[in-house]
This record gives sequence, C-alpha cells and structure tokens, in this order.
Amino acid sequence: MFDRNIEKEFKKWKLSPIRKPLLVRGARQVGKTIAVRKFGMENFSEVIEINLEKKEQLAVFDKSINIEDFLKRISILFDRTAVEGNTLLFIDEIQESKNVLQLLRFFSEEKPRLHVIAAGSLLEAKIDKSWSIPVGRIDYYYIYPMTFFEYLGAMGRHSLIDSLKNINPGEQFDFRDLAGSLFKEYIITGGMPEVVNSYASTGNYDEVKTILNRLQAAYIDDIRKYSKSNSDNKYLEYIVEYGARAAGLLFNYENFGGSNYHSREMAQAIGTVEKVMLLKQITAISSTVLPLNPKFKRPKKMIWLDVGLVNFINDAYKDLITGNYKGRVLEQVVGQSLIACGTHKKTELYYWAKERTQGSAEVDFCIQHGTKLVGIEVKSANILKLRSLFSMAEADKNVIAVRVSWEELKFEKFEFAGKTYKLLSVPFYLIDRLTELVDWFIEIIG
Repeated sequence: MFDRNIEKEFKKWKLSPIRKPLLVRGARQVGKTIAVRKFGMENFSEVIEINLEKKEQLAVFDKSINIEDFLKRISILFDRTAVEGNTLLFIDEIQESKNVLQLLRFFSEEKPRLHVIAAGSLLEAKIDKSWSIPVGRIDYYYIYPMTFFEYLGAMGRHSLIDSLKNINPGEQFDFRDLAGSLFKEYIITGGMPEVVNSYASTGNYDEVKTILNRLQAAYIDDIRKYSKSNSDNKYLEYIVEYGARAAGLLFNYENFGGSNYHSREMAQAIGTVEKVMLLKQITAISSTVLPLNPKFKRPKKMIWLDVGLVNFINDAYKDLITGNYKGRVLEQVVGQSLIACGTHKKTELYYWAKERTQGSAEVDFCIQHGTKLVGIEVKSANILKLRSLFSMAEADKNVIAVRVSWEELKFEKFEFAGKTYKLLSVPFYLIDRLTELVDWFIEIIG
C-alpha cells in the first residue's frame, strides 16, 4: 500500500481535542477505503470495518435505533468490542443507509473518545429533502485521484520527491529531464490508484487500458444509482460515457458534446455527475475583485475526474498526445491537481475572461489564495501566449500571475506592450507545491 497525502490529515484528526466523526467523500475508486484501512492499521490497535454494500451487514446495522444499539450489533456480529482510544470504527459505503448516516451525528456527543470514520460515494446523488448529511456534528475530508507526488511515491521515487520538495526558485535542478519524463508518464496513466498500482508493478500500459476500461464501465453501471427517475438515465449515461471528451474545453449545455439534448436536461445531468465527483465545472469570472462574482451564463470549462480516464475515453494513447489534444490534456491535469488541494473543502476553481465588449482574453484557471487572486496559465514559453495573463494582471495589480509550463522554477519579468509584468514560473512537475510557491512569490514581490 502506498502513501496518500490525506493520511497526514487523518493523523491530525486523530489527535484533535475537538475531533468529530469523520466522513470521507470522493468518487468511486479514488482510494477512500484503502487510505482509511492503511491509516487504521498503522495508528490503532484494532480496526473494525463495516461495509454497508454487503447486504448482510446492511440488514443488521440499518435497523440500529441509537448508538448503544449500533455498538451492540457490532459486538454480536463480529464478536469484537469497539474500545475508545484503541479502536478505529470504519463504516464504508455509508450512502447505503440513511439511518446509519444520520446516527453519525450522535457519536461526538455520546462517544466522543471513539474514533469513527465513514466513507461514501454517490452521497449527494442520493440525498433529497428527507435525507440530509448531519451539519455541524461531523467533519468532512475529500479525496481525489493521486497527485503527481503521490504517483512518484507509488513508483518508489522517494529521493526524487525529497529533491522536488526542496527546490528553491532560481536554483539549478539537475534532474529536470527525469522529473519531466515521469510527469509525462503520469499524464498518460493518470492517478486512479488501481491503475497506478498496476503500472508501478508491471510498467505495462496495456494493463492500464484494461483497468481504465473496467473503471469506465463501472461508472456507467452506476448511473441508475445517480438517477431519481428512469427518464434521466439517457442524459446521465451520455455525460458519463462521453463527458470526458470535453475535458479541458469550454462547453455549453445546449447540444452538449454534439448531442441533440437541450440545455435544461444537460444542465441537470452534468450537475448530478458533478455531485458524485466525476467532473468539475469551472465557472467564468470577469472581475478580479474579491469576493468573486461567477458568471454562470457564460460557457463553463470541464475538468474530468482523472486524466487517465480522459485519455481512455478520447482513445488517446502515448503516441497520440500531440497537437491540440496535448494542450487540452495539460489543462486537465493542472485542473485536477488544483482540485486535489481541497482536502477539507472543495476547491473553488474559476477561469478569467474579459467581458465580451472588452475583448476575448481568457486565463485558464483562477483560485483565491488568502486575500489574493491567483491567475494560472498553462502555456509554453512563447510570450505572445501570455497576453491574457498580462491583461488580467493589468486589470488588477494585486493579481498573482503564474505560468505553469515545462520551464524551470523561477521568478520572471516580462516586458510587454511597454509595461513590466512579474510572473511566477512553475514547472508541471512541481504543481503539487503551487500554493506554497505562491506564498514565496507574494513575499518576494511585496
């Protein structure tokens, strides 16, 4: 089992004096169960795992009337006792039981010293007015496909990770080619844990495609679990089957992906698939003033769950990631990396676009970092391709301008149209360190 970044957050949660039951949320197959099991095995004397997708366990625990009854049922079914301070109680696939989900809220009041983690997929798709997640009584963590640094760890490149974590801007890094080559591998395979595990073991890309095919089929099979009516199925199926073809691109709801479907049905279907975390819609902003004011009527940008799935659904393999598709897939991998930063809260990710009456400039991604707005362009070294970022920086002197490319980590000054612009240049293989490097850049430029 390889390390995941979320394990550090689990350890902080374990030691917190204000700890509450923890609900881990994420799409299917992103590694929720494995990460919790590993954390439990390494940090507790005992792990008691309940899987509510198993019909026999669901039948027992779904009937629990209170916490004491729930713990009694554990003792009878497993012949084990949950001991406060020593046991991790792990409730997997909690979305299968409305009753158990709502019982979570009482653990912090009645058994505050018992460590309880639950995990679930499809939660938001199942929730309606009569089924809500307990607010204020539980903590939430989010887990996504593996980041590049997590991928390197799975590949056994621990010394390289240490080096990458300690590169300072402007310093010579002798392993740029190696890091870049491995990042290109990551772009091809993606970060789904089963895929990464297979590729780390065999180096066989045909096996990667086999696993991606199985994962994609499983997501399509899940459609009935997303849907609240049979009439929705065709729209949901279309999004799950073909939505990744729009990864890294702007899209409209009307006739999405070349379909004949109308805006209303597509908006609802894409929203549902977003709730189960298979995709992220990136909304436009045209102002740089905080708080941000999203422009919901403008086209949105699509970021899919994982770049490996994007390649598979687009039938794009190693020798095909060139030309226009190359630009799209680089935006996808940067987008999913930014999203993966949101362990405690979903990352609010935008793109910047001038008002239509003012021109056509667009910046690929924007995030709010403290009191600053960070504009991020995924570009080559060609200065002309940075015009949109310069335009955004010109609109607001407080904007932090970042270029993500194959260039080395450095502070840059560009002269453009008679003005000087300061940029932070971050190589793709350091995207995991972006927010840390932005802090450095803010300090440097004052």
